[in-house]
Amino acid sequence: MIAYQKLCLGPEGNNDCAMCSVKNEQKTCTLTELIHQVNALADPENLELCGGESTLHKDLLSLISSARGRGAKRIKLVTMGRRLADWDLLTELIDEGCRLFEVRIHGSRPETHEAITGDHGSFDQTVQGLQNLSTLSNSAEYEGAIYVAARVGVTRANLEDLVPTIALLASLGVDRIILARTASDLPTTKAARAVENAMRVAALNRIWSVCEGFPPCLMKGSEMHVAELLRPVLSETQKPKGCRGCTYIDLCNGPPEDVIAQGGLREFRAVSSSPYVEDVRRLLTMRSLHAEP
Repeated sequence: MIAYQKLCLGPEGNNDCAMCSVKNEQKTCTLTELIHQVNALADPENLELCGGESTLHKDLLSLISSARGRGAKRIKLVTMGRRLADWDLLTELIDEGCRLFEVRIHGSRPETHEAITGDHGSFDQTVQGLQNLSTLSNSAEYEGAIYVAARVGVTRANLEDLVPTIALLASLGVDRIILARTASDLPTTKAARAVENAMRVAALNRIWSVCEGFPPCLMKGSEMHVAELLRPVLSETQKPKGCRGCTYIDLCNGPPEDVIAQGGLREFRAVSSSPYVEDVRRLLTMRSLHAEP
């Protein structure tokens, strides 16, 4: 699993997402400040550019060019994808050296997506951006050089729309799908089942998918897709008492912090045994030896 060094370009966005975690927290960094941050990194090989909306930064192309000149081999752009509908901008980004894209999308239709983004017309632009990426990725000039991940934030508003969303993303040719729990008021067991169904549809379309915010005790049979199993693990004493004795105790961080804070632990149960534990351990060993794109 590649570890990316994150650079937050600033809080500016082109949606009005209530769930945005940076819009009220950070100022927009200048090109000089961002280059200084890149230079300060011990290893700038893998960079993730995020925001707000990363594509709105006026010096984005110059930053990518500068980072490439300072040794960045992989530059991932995290975006809502709306400005990727601009063919000229997208080709400039790719030609400058940005070949990895993580596009956020919240539904299979405007009503669902825009209920979360808060901006009419955002769905069509995001889908067009993904379509442009697919077209370029399949072209003779860029074939095999572009990698596209789609991040779907799982909320009450789109829970029933997850499977159609996966079907849409499959038609757009994405390489990977992340289903991330982004609301603390979700009915966790029901949401986990919806996520499992969505990941099965992804598998049928030969797309690798992972989930975030759903511990393995909720994802029985789908443990190989739990992103938390690939992250640093808290000590046993830092986890709820209900996690003690779980077969995943040394691999899992337990229920999400916001669930713990609200006392909503009834749906989480320690797993006494699982046929997937050793498979997960082997996967971790393999990923520590071979970084994935």
